[in-house]
Amino acid sequence: MVAAVALIAVAWTTVHILALRSFDDAASAAVVAERQTQSATESLRLATDDSGRAVTSARVVRQATVTAEDLVDVSARAALAAAADATAGVRETAEQTLANAPAPPDTRKPAWTWELFSDASRLADESAGLDDYAEALGGLEQDLDASTTQLEDSALTLYASVPAYAAALEAANVSARAVVLLDLREAAEAAGAQTALGSGAEIAFTSYATAAASLKTSQQAELAEKSGPLLTKRLAVEEYARSISGGVVLDFDWAPTVLGIGGSAGMAGTATWNTGRGGFSTITLSNSVAQNWPSADAKALVTHEVGHSITSKCSTLFDSADRDANESWATAWAISMGHTSDANGVQAYGYPPASLIETAATCR
Repeated sequence: MVAAVALIAVAWTTVHILALRSFDDAASAAVVAERQTQSATESLRLATDDSGRAVTSARVVRQATVTAEDLVDVSARAALAAAADATAGVRETAEQTLANAPAPPDTRKPAWTWELFSDASRLADESAGLDDYAEALGGLEQDLDASTTQLEDSALTLYASVPAYAAALEAANVSARAVVLLDLREAAEAAGAQTALGSGAEIAFTSYATAAASLKTSQQAELAEKSGPLLTKRLAVEEYARSISGGVVLDFDWAPTVLGIGGSAGMAGTATWNTGRGGFSTITLSNSVAQNWPSADAKALVTHEVGHSITSKCSTLFDSADRDANESWATAWAISMGHTSDANGVQAYGYPPASLIETAATCR
């Protein structure tokens, strides 16, 4: 009898030890699965945060560019919007999955043998569930990364379309004031230079859209100011001046008289120049210049004024701080452009030295 009791005690002890080992193994596996799940959760949350910022930025950029159809390539803009929606969809699925995370496993060790076996089985099931959940999170992260990458690529395609569209905007609004046009150039350069989605892109494209709207408003205001029977000839004069200005941005003002000269008393003009922002200038002409356009005298006078304007890029070639030297330079530049009429400046300022004409010919 004593021997039988001893055998039963040994058997029970053996079973209990097996139960303890089974529970400990299951608990260890559950802890590992929980850690893996936590790591996968943190990684996916970071990915959802990144993708969320990218989606928000893409939508801001798109919204800025829908203010007009001539800011960026419309197909690129549509692709950006579609990519943003697709990424938002994957992100929503990821957030829902994160919100339905399984509860952490309860690894508290029970005392009774049958509870050890029962909890070991439960922990094994929970570990398997955690492993499946972690794997699902990893798959969602891969999908989200791929979608976000496609969104970023769509943004880069949109950015790349800016230079051509900005150039077309400028060409369609050449009468806008110089500073407004230069603002557009700078804004377009900043927008086209973007390399990612984010606050930088949002600011750049909002500024670009604003600059484009200002350019169009300025163009309309300038054309309204120049309207009237001389508009066509005024614009022809301005087009000619821009064609020879060497990239210096020109503003034009028109008046009945300039320096007290105009109408039947003749033609006159003035010009200012500024080396800032790549060079810009304001040319003021009497209405009589447009009235006499395109006579040789009118062309020679306008070329003389552009000679002043182009000083913006060639001011080191002569004593540009001296008034008389400036007039001699502008006259020499007009001569170097082939204008022999005395309206080139010779009548008012005399004939410039041959050496200055040669130097002026290098400034284009």
